Amino acid sequence: SILPRSMPELGHFDIQGRSDPMQSVGGDHYDFIPITDKSLGIAVADVSGHGLPAALQVRDVYMGLRMGLSRDFKIVRTVERLNAIIHESTLTSRFVSMVYGELEDSGVFIFVNAGHPPPLLLRPDGSFRRLRSSGPVLGPLEHATYRRGFARLRPGDILVLYTDGIIETQCGHRLDEMYGEDRLRKVVEAHREAPAREIIDAIFASLDEFCGGREADDDRTVVVVKRPRASIDPDA
Repeated sequence: SILPRSMPELGHFDIQGRSDPMQSVGGDHYDFIPITDKSLGIAVADVSGHGLPAALQVRDVYMGLRMGLSRDFKIVRTVERLNAIIHESTLTSRFVSMVYGELEDSGVFIFVNAGHPPPLLLRPDGSFRRLRSSGPVLGPLEHATYRRGFARLRPGDILVLYTDGIIETQCGHRLDEMYGEDRLRKVVEAHREAPAREIIDAIFASLDEFCGGREADDDRTVVVVKRPRASIDPDA
């Protein structure tokens, strides 16, 4: 019930998300948090474990991020406070990987990656960048520190944030092989002219094909941020 009920609007960006839990509730989470009318907070998190215990920790992630941002904390301070909340938790799921970033309508994306699989920033020419970790997973270390990373989405760029349930999918007859980042990237490239919702649907369809219809072995979440080619780049 704390997953977004509608997709956000920010300038010309096309932003969509989808989360499929392995059980009725899960430990994956994504969120869109309005910062100003020209900037948007985007979070994707993965709590260790599955089911209700993981879902309860997701609630702490949801509340901790929004409380920190409502108090006007900077991005690094917000993540460090969230780490302290999870560290002090009595729940069994005390290991949380997360990417949280703030996207401006100019295309600037300031982010912190807390031990999470690196989001992919795909360029129209086929090149790409991984937005790598800037600190450890949330929870285990009381005084963990983080640093900001910077990226810029230009017209035609696509940013894909996801949990490890996507790239680490192993299904029945293919236990020696994971779905992997390469497959994910190729699916996005093949559908790069489609709307963000269709790109996400294509990713999940590819996962179903990879697994031959077998059930998922982990929660799966994807967020796609697409900047249309026709949008204006103020620095161009």
